[in-house]
This record gives sequence, structure tokens and C-alpha cells, in this order.
Amino acid sequence: MEVITHGEVGLTPLPLSEGVTISVRAPGMHMAWRSVEAVPELEAVGGDDENEWSRAIADNELTPFAAMEAQPLAVGVGAVPSLAMPDSEDAYVEMRATPPPDEGLLVMVESDGVVQWYLPTNAPQTTMAALDAESAGASTELRFMIPQSTLARGSAVSAFGEGIGGAIVRLFRFKIIQELVGGAVEHVLEWIADKVEAKNKREGFRFFERENGFPYLSDDDLHQLAGQRVLLLTHGIFSSLAGAFHGIADPANPVLQHLRGIYGRNIIGWDHWTVAKTPLQNATELLAKLPQDIKPDIACHSRGALVTRAMLEHPDLEASRKSRFSAVGKAIFVAGACQGSQLANLTNVNRLLNVYSAIGSIPLLGSVGVVLNVLVGVLRVLAQGATRLPSLEALSSDVDRNTFLQALNGDLMTPAGEILVIHANYDPSQGPLAGLLDLNLDTIFNTANDMVVPFTGAEVFDKWQQVGTNLRYGTPTVTQSVVMHTNFFFQPGVQQLIQSALV
Repeated sequence: MEVITHGEVGLTPLPLSEGVTISVRAPGMHMAWRSVEAVPELEAVGGDDENEWSRAIADNELTPFAAMEAQPLAVGVGAVPSLAMPDSEDAYVEMRATPPPDEGLLVMVESDGVVQWYLPTNAPQTTMAALDAESAGASTELRFMIPQSTLARGSAVSAFGEGIGGAIVRLFRFKIIQELVGGAVEHVLEWIADKVEAKNKREGFRFFERENGFPYLSDDDLHQLAGQRVLLLTHGIFSSLAGAFHGIADPANPVLQHLRGIYGRNIIGWDHWTVAKTPLQNATELLAKLPQDIKPDIACHSRGALVTRAMLEHPDLEASRKSRFSAVGKAIFVAGACQGSQLANLTNVNRLLNVYSAIGSIPLLGSVGVVLNVLVGVLRVLAQGATRLPSLEALSSDVDRNTFLQALNGDLMTPAGEILVIHANYDPSQGPLAGLLDLNLDTIFNTANDMVVPFTGAEVFDKWQQVGTNLRYGTPTVTQSVVMHTNFFFQPGVQQLIQSALV
């Protein structure tokens, strides 16, 4: 079945299949909506044989609800007001759907191989209503706002009737879990820990040995590090040791060969949960596991910068830190969220997840570092109305409210031989994400950024910490389209700096 919408302001029903009706409105945008009888398989990402998106969907117990092709025919026809969202340059299409009783929905849009997810904008109210004792078994309508650019990716045309791209829109349903709806934040975090992160990652120290499957260190392995020089690696959100540092993990890579000549086998990474726990909790557990009297150098990426800063600077960890080491040799902060990120607040969390979803769709952008199972699991939690995740609140760039950052920016510091910073100002409009306008995050950051962390914030610590070496890709006012948040370790300049710094 095909339905054409002609840019109407009102809602148009799309009867896709028996018992499933979705209503849409796209002011100023002519669209052809076609039901899909046999939904095409999602393409695998990450360059391996496993269909990772499909596996992430199945593991998080999402069930197909409906699917359609969205074919833009013309954009910007007539003087019709467009639908807008705060802090976005895009215009939006509104979609409404009613799931089966006591269930929720997520929308996925796949266009040119790039996957984006959309949470219901009215999730808190509808999920509470769905589980209300007086209305048990009732259905509630969910509303979704999807950027026009996502549905018309990579196209520019104005003549009515001319095809200009298109997308597959999938809706997935899931059972609402009562403990996640309006429940205490502790219950939400416990659910994420047990049902999402624990299913995908065991926490602990691992040797940086891809050829051996990144084996975990035993207690004896850790004790043998006492008194020795160690390189400690710390990864970022939705990532892992293997993913974040993939660019230098090949045993034949000159960087790794150089590092093994310096540290031998003492190159280890702290693999940890990044959603169920805060950076302070990660740092606390990291220090508790370290042996005494090590001589650390550190390389961290993204959110790992806040784990590192907490380990070195948080006043609550001073005693634990001093029992493990008295000073740090070199500390290398790569794309570090040293002052948080503007994406880490409730209004922008869908955008944060979609940045990683887009990256996770394109191997050339370092998608091997994105754990899709965790990303989809977090989406499912948020789609049920969860409004607080302390792990994300700790990443907020709002220093006036972020007490965690306030503590890090105080006077306490661990001596470091040298701090090195590597960061970038990235323009997605010139790269493989061109056309996904809602990923043009400058309106959200209001400053230069690499799509996840602000350019300037990556080089700011506190008044006592001095940056010895600063490798910049772009400037605060000049962008570039090569280096972005997840592909730093693939860059020759980054690899050369690591080799010259760690000697």
C-alpha cells in the first residue's frame, strides 16, 4: 500500500497492516509512504560476519512492529510552517503510533546504511499511564520526531515528483518493565547493569594483546606489576579496551611494537561499564584493583578522561591513589571529555546515542569501538520514561551543576611528568555523515567539537594542570573532515606522538 502526503499540517493515517496504523505529518515535505511486506535485513557493521544490529535488537528483546519505506518527493514546497526541535537546524516529521497494551515502541531509520534511533517524546507520561491500575491493558499513543534530513539523506532537490533519497523506517515494540517506569534511579541502574552491561562485558584489567583475545589479568598478574612501569589504557562511553584502541592494537603496528619495547607485557586496560556506573565509581574500582607502587603512564579516550581525572584529582580518592602511586609519568588525553559534553543532558541524550549509532554504522569512522548491544539497551530503558542516569549527569558540561566536575577542578592534583592533549574540530557535512543535518551539532555545542566533546574543553583541566603538548586537528574556528571522535588512534600524527612521548 502507498500513501502520498502533500505537506499537510494535519496528521495522515498510514494503515500498514492489520491492526497497525501510524499517523504522520511532514509540513512542507511531499512524501510517499509504502508498507514493506518483507522487511530487508539490516546490514552488518564493523566488518565482521555477524549482523550486529540484528543481534543487538534480539538481545534487548525488541520485536518488529511495523516497517515502511519513506520516499521524499519534494522538500520545501509552499509557505508552510515546519516542525522544529530546540537546538536543531533541521525540520522534523512527526510520527504517531499506538503499541499493543503494556508495551512501548522505538523507531529506527536506516538510510544509506546509517542507522538512527528515535525515542518517544512523550515516554514518561505514556508509560506511566500504560501501567496505571485503572487503565491496565489500555493502549497509549506515542509520538516521535524524526529529522527530515534523516529521511532524505544526501539529497538536494526541489521539483515535485523527483525522488530524492529515502529510508526504511522500522518500529520495534517491547514489554514495559514496571520497575523502570517512575522507579528509583537505583532500580534503573541495577537493571542496566544486570540486563545490559553485564551481558556484554566483564569488568577488570586486561592485557592489551589482541592476538590473545585481550586476556584478563589474574591477581598474581596484578601483583607482579608492583614496582614496575605500566601503561594504563582507559576507554570511553559505549566502548571497550579492544574497540577504543583498535587503531594501535595490531601486533604488527609500529606503535604497539614500540610500546612493547618500553613496557613489555605491562600494557593493560581497565575494561569497565560506562552507563550503569559513574566515572567516579569506575576510578574507585580501578584504584582498588591496582597493586601498590606501580609507575604508571596513562593514555585515555573520551569519557576515559574523566575516569582518569577522577583517579588523579578527586578528593575522595586521595588516600587510595597515594597507596598505589605517588606520581604519573606521561598522561595522554585523546579526545578527552575533560570538561564534559553538552550532549550529556536529558534533552540531548537521543542525539548522543545517535552520534554513536551513526558511527557504529560506518566502519571507517571507528565503528569497531561502539558496543551496539549496550546502545540499544540504553535506548530501551530511556523509551520507558527513565529521566535520570547519573553516569550521563557526570558527563555534563554544566560546571555550575555538575558537582563531580567541580571536585575535579579543585586544587588537588597528582604530579604528572607531562600532560599531552590530542583533540579535533570536525565538520560532518564534508564526510560520510553528510546529509544527516541533525548531527550537525554546532547549534548544540555552540562551540567547536569532534561530534562528542567540545574542542576547547578537551584541553582544559584546572588552574594547576599545565598541558605540555597539544596536538590539534583544526582550530576553534577552522574545521576539518578527517579526524573525529572515534578514529584518532588511526591517525599517523597521533601514532607518531605516542611513540615520541612514551620512551
